This record gives sequence, structure tokens and C-alpha cells, in this order.
Amino acid sequence: MTHGSSSNPARNPHPVKRYEVTATSSAPGPWDSVEGYIGYDIVNTECMPLAPFLGERSLTSIGVFIKMDRVEENTWRGYFYRDALQDEDYADLGVCHWDATSISVSTTAQGVRFAWSAPLDELLRHGPIKSYFKRSAYGDQSFASDGAPNYSPLRPEYKQKPGEFFPVTIAVSESVK
Repeated sequence: MTHGSSSNPARNPHPVKRYEVTATSSAPGPWDSVEGYIGYDIVNTECMPLAPFLGERSLTSIGVFIKMDRVEENTWRGYFYRDALQDEDYADLGVCHWDATSISVSTTAQGVRFAWSAPLDELLRHGPIKSYFKRSAYGDQSFASDGAPNYSPLRPEYKQKPGEFFPVTIAVSESVK
């Protein structure tokens, strides 16, 4: 007997694992919008059936947008629950367990999108993760359709001319209400 749907999981009525996302940015101008996005995945794959012909398990990922509030001039904060989705047995193969697995922050300025993200486990293990965007991309309408590319501090473009970039960070911590 199939129960609910992994593509539209029920919300956990009593989530308790609350986390805080903090994003910072030193953009050359103001943001028109800032939002967070939490990626959730089924973390125990054996609970899902094998797909016919492929012989692989069909896993579902779900994303949830979160509100990010400005708390300082260059800092925004939002909250999410790791256990926001209800664990459930979808195919009589055992209970599927959902967990938050990735965190993204997306901003826009003058029609150009800037997005940076990181895996949740990496953020919890290593702390804030920093990325960079070219200052010249801010307001550059040629990036309006695809968004501005972000750069790792290890990329040669950044290493050669760090002054041409502005930093953004994302951090996650457990939150006590």
C-alpha cells in the first residue's frame, strides 16, 4: 500500500530542529530582494523503489523558500527546521527520512540575480562559507537572464584581482527559540 507522495511530502506538525541561516554581503549597492532556500532530500535511499528499466532508486528533492530579514546593513537572517517534512513510508519499503541538505541565498539587484549556496553538513562542520561576485556584475543587465556567476577564492580570476570582487557568506547554526 502506497501512503503519501514523496513529491509532495506532508509537513511535520511538530518540528523541533530549528536552525538559523545568516547571509552577509558587501555588494557595491543595495539588494532589491533577499531570500533563502532550503533543499530537503530523502536521506535513506532504501525506502524508495527501484525505477523500472533503470534499476536505480527514484529519489525526490524538495525545496522550501524562507524569509530573510535584514538585521544589519549587510546581514540577513532566516530560520528553518531540519525536520520540517514528515517522515513517511511511501512504498511499503520502510519509513523515508527527510533532512535539510543544502542552503542557498538568492539576491537581486536591478534585475540581476546573485545566488550562493553550500551543503548543510559542510556549513555545520566548517562554519561560514565565503564566495565572491565580480563588482562589475552588479547592475550589468547582460547577467539578467542567467544570473551573475559566483567565484571561489581558489579560482585564478579571484586570486589575480581580488579587488574586483565583493564577498558574500552563508552560515548556519542551531537556533534556540
